[in-house]
Amino acid sequence: MNLEAFSLDEKMGQRFIIGTNSDKVDIIIKLIKERHIGGVILYRRNYDTYSDMIKVVKRFKDANKNNKLPLFIAIDQEGGVVNRIPEEVHNLINISDLSKNKPELVKKYADTIGELLIATGINMDFAPVVDIYNNSKSRVLYKRCFYGDDEKVSNEAREYIIKMKNRGVVPVIKHFPGHGATTKDSHFLLPYVMNYKRVLDYHMVPFNKLTDIAPAMMVGHMRISRLSTPLPASMNNEFIGAFLDKTKYNGLIISDEINMLKRQPAYRLIYLDRFLKSINDIILVKIKDIESGYKIFDKYRKLLTSDNNYIEQLNNSILKIMKTKEKYNINDSTDFNGIDVTDINEKIDNINKEVSEG
Repeated sequence: MNLEAFSLDEKMGQRFIIGTNSDKVDIIIKLIKERHIGGVILYRRNYDTYSDMIKVVKRFKDANKNNKLPLFIAIDQEGGVVNRIPEEVHNLINISDLSKNKPELVKKYADTIGELLIATGINMDFAPVVDIYNNSKSRVLYKRCFYGDDEKVSNEAREYIIKMKNRGVVPVIKHFPGHGATTKDSHFLLPYVMNYKRVLDYHMVPFNKLTDIAPAMMVGHMRISRLSTPLPASMNNEFIGAFLDKTKYNGLIISDEINMLKRQPAYRLIYLDRFLKSINDIILVKIKDIESGYKIFDKYRKLLTSDNNYIEQLNNSILKIMKTKEKYNINDSTDFNGIDVTDINEKIDNINKEVSEG
C-alpha cells in the first residue's frame, strides 16, 4: 500500500494515539471510525474487570475494520507502580528491585508482560523506562527504572526489548533524553535541567545504545539548558532532529501525553499548535469528550492545507508508521480471549517471590 491510497484525513489520523481516562470509550470508537486514528491508549478507568478489558479492546479493533491500517493498541504497563491491568491479574514487583536483587530475571519479567499483553490484544507497551535513576529527589521515577549505571540500564533494557518483540509487542523506550536528570514530575511541573553535559554524557547513553533495536522512543516533557530551550524536548524539532541526524535512528518518535503541558502557563496556549508542527511521528493525547477530539483534527487540517511542508512531514511519518505496523504484524483480529489468569498469576507470583527472597 502506498501513500496515494490514503486521503488526507486518513493520513492525519494515523499520527495520533488517543485515549480517555474514563469509561466513555464510545468517544474513542467515534474517532476510530470518523477520524481514522492510528492507535488507542488504554487507561485503567476504561474497564472494571479483566473480561471487561478484553471486550473494550475487541470493540476498538472491530471499530477499525473498515480503515486501511490496523490499530496500535497501546498501554503503560511497566509493572510495579505503573499498572493498567485489573486486579484479578496480580501485579509484578517493580523493575528497580528486580534489577537490583535478581537481574537475571529481567528476561522472564519482560516475557511475562509480553505474554499477558499480546493475549489481551495489546500490541504496544510504553515500556521499558530507560531513564537512569540516580537522584533520590526524583520521585516520578521511583522504582520504575532499572537499577544501576548507564551500561547496566542499557544491557538490561536490551534484554527486555528483545523479549517483548519476540512476543509481538512493540516496546517504546522512554523518556528521552532522560528523566533521571530531573527532580520535578512533568505531570505537574515542567522540569528544567541546568547540567546539559550530564544529560549528553550520561542520561542519553541508553537511548543512544538502543537505537539499533528499539522500534519506538517516547520523548519527555523537559527543558534542557542549551539543548532544548526555550521549548521542552518533546516539542522541540531542533533538539529531536539533532538526535535523529546524529544516530540515524529510524524508529518511531512518540510524544509523551501532550495535555500534561496544559498545566504549564507558558505553554498552555501554544502546546497543541507546537505538537502538530513537531517532528514527532505520533502524538499521544488524552481527551475528555468528543468535541476536544474533533478540535484537534480541525486545527491539524487547517495547518496542513496552509503549508505543504507539513504535508511532507506527515507523509514521512506515515511511511514509518506503516513500516512498523507491517514489521510487527499489527492487526485487528479479535480472535483472542485473554490470558489464563491462574497461569499468569502463578508466573507473576514466582517472579515476585524470587525477587523478595533475593
